[in-house]
Amino acid sequence: MTSETPSPTGTRPLAAAKSPAGTGASPLVAQLIALALVGLAVVAVQHLLVQLGSVSGSSWLLTVVDAADGIDGRTSAVLAAAVVALVVAVLLLPVALKPRPRRTLALRASSGVHLRRQDLVRVVRAAIDGTDGVTDADVSVRRRRVKVVARSVATSDRESELEGAVRARAERVCSAVDPTPRVDVTIRPEKG
Repeated sequence: MTSETPSPTGTRPLAAAKSPAGTGASPLVAQLIALALVGLAVVAVQHLLVQLGSVSGSSWLLTVVDAADGIDGRTSAVLAAAVVALVVAVLLLPVALKPRPRRTLALRASSGVHLRRQDLVRVVRAAIDGTDGVTDADVSVRRRRVKVVARSVATSDRESELEGAVRARAERVCSAVDPTPRVDVTIRPEKG
């Protein structure tokens, strides 16, 4: 239990939200299992229709059971089925245990606010947009790094000054991200 001070209205603030996560690979496995269950349902319905006399012919389910009846547990067919089942289980185990990917970056806030990477790209680009001498900027965001490639019409002797201004604006925006990513800035002359 935390000892948070109540707000002026007498209620405690809400706990911070958890970071949103992507879906991972488990939906693919769920779809394959669902497809297998649909196939099993088709076999069960065919068996029911044969039993009710609505469909002529033999039941697929009874055909499989009759074929499997009398198979010794030590035959190569049973061993092969067991090996296939084991291989499938071993292949699906990492899919089931793999953590879901984190798609957002946490912001320094007590409420658990998160920002998507493409939104941070837009915010950094907007912050750099007003920098004197910068005509355009390409921004790429990774979890631990923000890379800015700015195109400039400024002379080469002002390049380090311009790089410092762009870095300061980008770092001011990135300081809201927890943990703060490293900002790499490159200034390129405008072609033309």
